[in-house]
Amino acid sequence: MLIDYTPKRKKPNKDDSGYRQPKKLTKRPKQPVIKTHAFITGSPKAAATPPNLIHRILTKMAYGPNSDDVAHINQLPGATDHAKVMAYIDEQLNPDTINDAACEQRLTGANGFNTLHKTRQQLYQQHFRKADGDTYEWSVFTRPTREVSLATILRGIHSRRQLKEMMADFWHNHFNISNDSYGVQPMFVHYDRDVIRPNVLGNFREMLYQVTCSTCMLIYLNNGSNRASAPNENYAREVMELHTLGADNYFGHMDWQDVPIDGQGYRSGYVEADVMAMARALTGWSFSGADWWDFQNGNIATGLFLYRDDWHDTGTKRVLGEEFYYTSANPQQDLNQILDLLAQHPGTNRFLAEKLCRRFISDEPNTTIIDAVANTLQQNWQAPDQIKLAMETLLKSNDFLTTWAEKIKRPFERIIGALRQIKYTFEFNPNNEHSGWHFWDIFVTGHQPFYWASPNGYPDVKSHWLGTSSLVGTWKLIQRMAHRHEDYDGNKPILNQVLAETFIGLPNPNDHTATQLVNFWYEKIIGTMPDNSTHNHLADFMASKDCANPVVGNHNDVIDLNDNSWPDKNQDRLYDMVATIFFTPEFIYR
Repeated sequence: MLIDYTPKRKKPNKDDSGYRQPKKLTKRPKQPVIKTHAFITGSPKAAATPPNLIHRILTKMAYGPNSDDVAHINQLPGATDHAKVMAYIDEQLNPDTINDAACEQRLTGANGFNTLHKTRQQLYQQHFRKADGDTYEWSVFTRPTREVSLATILRGIHSRRQLKEMMADFWHNHFNISNDSYGVQPMFVHYDRDVIRPNVLGNFREMLYQVTCSTCMLIYLNNGSNRASAPNENYAREVMELHTLGADNYFGHMDWQDVPIDGQGYRSGYVEADVMAMARALTGWSFSGADWWDFQNGNIATGLFLYRDDWHDTGTKRVLGEEFYYTSANPQQDLNQILDLLAQHPGTNRFLAEKLCRRFISDEPNTTIIDAVANTLQQNWQAPDQIKLAMETLLKSNDFLTTWAEKIKRPFERIIGALRQIKYTFEFNPNNEHSGWHFWDIFVTGHQPFYWASPNGYPDVKSHWLGTSSLVGTWKLIQRMAHRHEDYDGNKPILNQVLAETFIGLPNPNDHTATQLVNFWYEKIIGTMPDNSTHNHLADFMASKDCANPVVGNHNDVIDLNDNSWPDKNQDRLYDMVATIFFTPEFIYR
């Protein structure tokens, strides 16, 4: 199945997103108990009952718990849940030590993934430009990005390196590139595999450099054609506004000498002149294939990073009050020194800390934890594991461990969390038409990874994700996956392990009552027992005997789950009851 991409690139309005003009954060008093936040979807609802600690951290630092991960944490060293959780955090902060071979085996050529291991040059020459400069047909052109999209779904469900997957999502949004932008599609494997993923817990300065040199970013924000004769400020502006210092530190057209100096001796923000100097420093940073001459006189473009000295502005650049010089002996020196300044700047590290805390803790995190994470980032800005150290500060803080329901899951997180719980068994083969159906099902929720058009990335605040279209689109997909999945011939095979998980959790058939089934699955999914009202509604449904004319039976009658005959349809009722739990507000909390 081919995915229809419409090339587009729109400069975002600075008022479009909470990222562009972040709300000023104020210090809130520390709470001695777990903090929860109730959100409203139609009618007021009481604050959420916090789930157990293991469930809580798996929902916040992973795509959600499943029985395997819960069992794994319970067998880790430690006499208490807190000790076991600390051991799990340490484990997740070192993803290379986690054996994820079973997940990666799903992403091989044998399963239809033919581009994930191609080199950057192979991607360009086999999917983007032919030797004569012509582009490939659309199905070949878009194949790499389709495979990355399916691999992201698959890893979210099956990977044991769950924190790495969450961090990959975070950094993809931070350095956002829309797959609707023409030219990104054939090179996106390189961006995901070589630029983002190796650096998610590494060093920010290194990742910033790799992004700057990547074919995808050079195309997306037009820096591949940036020349001294006509500097293009598009990427330069986003480097400062979105990737490093942040919009809060922008002082507009103020004279650079009037920008206040902070307590560490840095200019506290940037001005328009800094953006233009940055654009000049970025001239000549391009790739093979960005220029017409790259295909003339027998030349064959490679798609690799290419510094073009004859395009580079060799004048002095002043950024944040400091001057940077070009030298022919080291022609990329000026930009690299500017990247050093931006990476170590207190404003950059606080901006990153705010975003990390917003992602993992709360829409409005305490200034205390922001300060702690920012300090870790800045003090270790040259360390190869800088981000890992910052995440350790964040994940082991009381703010992370004790808050609950101050965030909600965005649609992709709800979908993957549900599929992890039911152990969804679909094989995401790019050659399988139904794999493409999953893509479009997620697309209609408004949260298909890598498809936010503007460079600021998907919003990360509750208010954006409570719209009816997003909620309904998400729920429809989860309901189908938690029940049955139509195949090519119109059959509806079971692609989950709801029944198997039920028999494992409740091995005694006499326990298969509406009451027991509701309690088992609700606690498994939500991490706590349902309140009486929720329990009774779910149990009434589970105890209904006739699917055509349902009449509520006794909640304590045994239900034969080996029988799915008409009219009771016992197994179908179980699937639907489980899907209904995924529709509760409690499931959306994180």
